[in-house]
Amino acid sequence: MKTVTRKQLIEMGASKYQAELVTKALTPIRKQGSTNVYDLFAVSDRCKELIENKRSKATTRTAIQSLRWAILSLAEQIQDAPFGMSGLEQLQYAETLNLRAEDLFTETKAKVERLKQANSTTSAKRQKS
Repeated sequence: MKTVTRKQLIEMGASKYQAELVTKALTPIRKQGSTNVYDLFAVSDRCKELIENKRSKATTRTAIQSLRWAILSLAEQIQDAPFGMSGLEQLQYAETLNLRAEDLFTETKAKVERLKQANSTTSAKRQKS
């Protein structure tokens, strides 16, 4: 299960107040020492609720939106460990992860090339004018 603490929320850019605001209404899934640990997706959902709350200040909503993007980005980066799989299954799982990474890298390279071409086209148009 993907989890997060208030300290991690602060490290992601939230103020102490914002981290408390986001987690105050949530029930921790466990304690790690003296620290409460929260479900990552529950925190993301709570951020969404706070963003939609029009009574909050615009700056607070903007900060919580940034925090939510950081949480969602973190959720994408976390991979579940393949415990309980045989050696062959682990290799197949690693291969699928590798193929996914290669696909994402290829897509990113293509986007960079398109941006470079668009930028060079824009620069050429400016020089003609």
